[in-house]
This record gives sequence, structure tokens and C-alpha cells, in this order.
Amino acid sequence: MMTHGFGKSRFESEASHMRPQLLAIALSLLPSMDDAEDAVQDTLLKLWAVRERIADTSHFRNLAVSVCRNLCLNMLRSMAVRRTDRLEEEMEVVSTDNAQHSMERQEQALRIRAVWNDLPQQHRIIIHMKEVDRLTTREIAALLGTTECNVRTRLSRARKAFIERMGHS
Repeated sequence: MMTHGFGKSRFESEASHMRPQLLAIALSLLPSMDDAEDAVQDTLLKLWAVRERIADTSHFRNLAVSVCRNLCLNMLRSMAVRRTDRLEEEMEVVSTDNAQHSMERQEQALRIRAVWNDLPQQHRIIIHMKEVDRLTTREIAALLGTTECNVRTRLSRARKAFIERMGHS
């Protein structure tokens, strides 16, 4: 008798197998390792809730990728709203400063944001992992499935691109 759905052990096995791919997807879309980990955990929770309706391994994997991607996109939308709220708060703070000084700070912040947002996503992610998440090149290499040398090269290129763009803006 063939049963449909995934039992606990089959689910755990497939989830363990898919986790690195889901993390890579999340890291390619989200700005931090913490956000990516949250997206992967949420993906697995959603899949667990519907495990009895998952027909086979192929269905599980396709569904996992789709759910993870959609969760990441929803998280990005939410982050954009929060960023807008923070920008509005920052604008209020700026208005209380000396007018000239605040204009200069605002222009510089906008210039930095514009250059940052103009960088390719891969550059932003690798810099964020190193400088904000404070991961070592070894940790980044392990997460991205590459070598430390490749991570150092990517970091160098990303930093160089940022510096060059700051000089031209």
C-alpha cells in the first residue's frame, strides 16, 4: 500500500538535503545571513505543515524552492517599508540640525545609498556578509560553497567597485 505525503524521517532527510540550496537562494535575495536563515526556517515550517500533501521528492524540492523564493520576496517588501519608515525618521532628525550641515549629511547619505543600491546584488551580499554580519572568509566560503580565495577575490572586486563608484558619483 503506497502512502502519500512525507513522514517525519523522510521530511527530515529531504529538508536536510535541500537546506544548503535554500540557504543559497535566500542569501542571493536577502541582505543578511540572519534573514536568510529565517527564510529557510520559515520555508521548512510551511512545508512541514503541508507534508502530508506532498506527493514525491521532486514535488518537495520544487515546492521548497518556490516557497523559499516567495518568502524572501515578501521579506524584501517588508524591509523596504521599514527602510522608508526609518528614512522618514532620519529626515525628521536631520531637520533639527544646522541647515547647512544637515544638507551635506543628507546628500552624502543619499550618495552612499545610491552607490550601494547601484552595486550588483552579489557585491552587496558579499560585503554585507563580511562587514555587517562579521563572517570570516572561511565561513562565507562554506556558506556559498566556494573557496576562501574566491571569497577574497569577490570581496576585493566588490570593494573596488564601491570605491570607484563613490569617486564617480
